[in-house]
Amino acid sequence: MNFRNVLASLLCICAISLVSCSGPKSSSSGGGGGGGTATLSLTLTAAPLTPLPNTNLLSFIVDVNTITLTSSSGTNVNIPLNATSFSVDLTKLQSDSAFLGTSSTVPAGSYASITVSLSNPVVTFCTQTASNTGCASGSVTKISGAAAAPKITTTPFPLTISANQKVGLAINFNMANALTVNTSQVVTSVNLAASNVLNAGALPPAASSLATGQLDFVGDVTGVVTAINTATPSVTVQTATSGSLTAIANSSTIFSPNCATFNLSLTFSSCVVKGDVASLDMVLNSDGTLTLVEYDPLETTTGDWIEGIITSTPSSPTQFQLVANNLVLSSTSSLIGSALPLGSPVNITIPTSPQPQPQPFAVDTKGFVIPSADPFTGRTDTSALAPGQTVAARITAFTAASGSTLATASTNFLFLRFTRVTGTVASVAPPNTFTIQSLPTFFGLTTPVTVQLSTGSPSTLFDGVTSSSNLTVGSTVSISTLYFAPTLTPIPFSAAKVRVP
Repeated sequence: MNFRNVLASLLCICAISLVSCSGPKSSSSGGGGGGGTATLSLTLTAAPLTPLPNTNLLSFIVDVNTITLTSSSGTNVNIPLNATSFSVDLTKLQSDSAFLGTSSTVPAGSYASITVSLSNPVVTFCTQTASNTGCASGSVTKISGAAAAPKITTTPFPLTISANQKVGLAINFNMANALTVNTSQVVTSVNLAASNVLNAGALPPAASSLATGQLDFVGDVTGVVTAINTATPSVTVQTATSGSLTAIANSSTIFSPNCATFNLSLTFSSCVVKGDVASLDMVLNSDGTLTLVEYDPLETTTGDWIEGIITSTPSSPTQFQLVANNLVLSSTSSLIGSALPLGSPVNITIPTSPQPQPQPFAVDTKGFVIPSADPFTGRTDTSALAPGQTVAARITAFTAASGSTLATASTNFLFLRFTRVTGTVASVAPPNTFTIQSLPTFFGLTTPVTVQLSTGSPSTLFDGVTSSSNLTVGSTVSISTLYFAPTLTPIPFSAAKVRVP
């Protein structure tokens, strides 16, 4: 009897050891349970639009409402989002990743699927024939669709999660599968319930420049600094559309050249200031925490900013149009409030009088390599603006849209910021450059153009490949990049991030 008891105990110990050592794997048997909990972190990405050639998407806004795991036995487990109201522009996620949330209480067990509730899709697009620059006159259009709750049952599902395991998943949205586009580049419908709109992949990706223990890059999270912990040290930024995020700095954290611009030293205690408008580049760790890769202050006081992509070549030195894909809202007496939905076109004026008159524009370089003859910095009119550029405008006045009349705003300062765009690799010259072609037609670029890469600190990040040496001619590539007017410089792109899907 004693021998049988000892043998049973040994078998039990072995079984527990096997469960605790197993990682994510496919499984078609069992259900939730098994004892213990695991940590699950989720990010959101978007597949590039290569199946829809010549499509000029200016934004694709969608709300993420809930995320639910379903066990093999039918039990549902809710994964809390980082914000109760979570909106995102999918066109930015062609190269970037958005942090959805982390749960440290996912029961160990086997899971058959994950369901993502989505709503309020709004697509803003335009048309243009090849070789012409900017959206065709009057072609900027918005189209909306219905809510849906796509379920992912394909790889990596069924998924077995063990007790104490740290798991990362990237939910990938296929924009092409959700859209119907006719031969005239017009988006005729948006269907979130279409087949294969969503799929998922394990984090970290198979190839990237991530370090061990890191799951994903979470870049360019912009908002108002609401909390600082100098002991940790950590900083919290409140965004307008995806909640608050807290990142922990370390000895490798980079402080952007904007710190010096604001007469602050390149240290956490000096450059990170409560109330600032700032952009954070972070990395998601396997335990669900975020590490601060770079801190980039944009303004030393709270205020309203509209960021978006320029739709056409300005016809006036003081006026231009953009489609808003991000906002920063002042923490006190916001001029914008809830009156500007993302994806909306806005006509912006740079007043020459009365005050406030425009201040010289600047490039938010973050320390990346830019053209030596910078064609943007110091301008006070629209002469350096080009379709496809992303700019952040500091807002001094705002009038909401009414009926068919577009929203209008006044600005006295512009930052050139990061455009997200997909094309194909035309040639490679590692480690410093490659060329890209087959861009959306409204860019007006019909021949390959050079993409500058940075190899210092900061350096260009890679997702899908480990470095520029792994880029291959003809492959699809999405970049997060500063974009300078190609008529003013021979190297119009400077990439902060390169993703090969």
